[in-house]
Amino acid sequence: MMTNTADALYVHDLSRELLLLLHLLGKRQLDTEALRPLTADLDWALFNKLVVHHRVVPPVYLALQEHSALVPEHVIPFLHRHYHQNMMKMLHLGRAMSQVREAFEHSGIRSLWLKGPLLALQLYGDMARRSSKDLDVLVDDRDVEKAREILIELGYVPEEEWLLNNWKRKSHHLSMEHPEHGVQVEIHWQLSPHSGKDCTFDDLWSRRKEIVLSGQSFYGIGGEDLLHYLAEHGARHGWFRLRWLLDIADLLPQSSSANMIAHLKLHGGRHYIGQALLLSGQLLSAAVPKALADETVSVRSYRLAGMALHYIKRMVQLNPVPEKSVAWHYHRYLFLLMSGKQRVAYIAGKLLPSSRDALMLPLPKPLRFLYYPLRPFLWFWRRMKQPSL
Repeated sequence: MMTNTADALYVHDLSRELLLLLHLLGKRQLDTEALRPLTADLDWALFNKLVVHHRVVPPVYLALQEHSALVPEHVIPFLHRHYHQNMMKMLHLGRAMSQVREAFEHSGIRSLWLKGPLLALQLYGDMARRSSKDLDVLVDDRDVEKAREILIELGYVPEEEWLLNNWKRKSHHLSMEHPEHGVQVEIHWQLSPHSGKDCTFDDLWSRRKEIVLSGQSFYGIGGEDLLHYLAEHGARHGWFRLRWLLDIADLLPQSSSANMIAHLKLHGGRHYIGQALLLSGQLLSAAVPKALADETVSVRSYRLAGMALHYIKRMVQLNPVPEKSVAWHYHRYLFLLMSGKQRVAYIAGKLLPSSRDALMLPLPKPLRFLYYPLRPFLWFWRRMKQPSL
């Protein structure tokens, strides 16, 4: 059962700058008089930094535009500049997405687009109202190699070389970047590292959602698949960007509690949803469906929500490498997030050699079996050389 989140989630020590940000992002009717005390005596440089860190420039800019008299004169131009830059980037990503989709379709590759411009259209009907760093596309695992070759033909360069044949077991996606226009594309063959085989690409494809952009049909995951994916993605990253939590808050009104509960009974992941409901309800005043909360909120999800608050309060970076100040806390958090089976798979995966090992210590093919006993030493060597944030 869902109890009073204020009693379980300690939110009384949030900075005034973060409180204003949450107020602007929350599902409240903004009123000038209600905003006035929240905007008094603020560190506006810190506020601007928070807005950029949490990747929520579009909604904050649009909200404050109507209340510009309450903020210093440099704030609106700062937000406007970032809003315009984001709009240009989203259009840029949209063009790249169109080119990749067309190339995939020409080669018979089915693609499901995750987040990015498509999610902005699904949630808001406007690409400029959400920010994205890159493009994420899910393909059937049998098409990954072909998709990679197509991107190489389009000029994209893989971030890592495939020197060993176990790359699909080591990860759930691969990253590529175009050296000229700078667009990054991640090809996924699983929705997450822990999605396993219970939800196949064909299952997701059968439930796909069509979105039309500039006369082209794109497909994304929709409904329960999308809410589950966004909750799990945000949870894995500790919700260190409020943009992901805002996605949840804006998607909840479009979701069916009954369908979501049935979905969770098949695929698991109640604690992801429970954590997302607690955080979005408490921080963003999201309209949390009682039936879904009763089914998903538990002691475990409360604990996970409290641990994620640790990152939100501190404005830390967890991806791709967690900051030193929170690294130990984050690894404990990830272990709590995993099931027992996932923990075993995670540890087993860490014991598998990687292409990074082969780059550090090139061995001829007949001797590559030595990467297994050498793996702990190569891992430790790499960690010692890796710069921390």
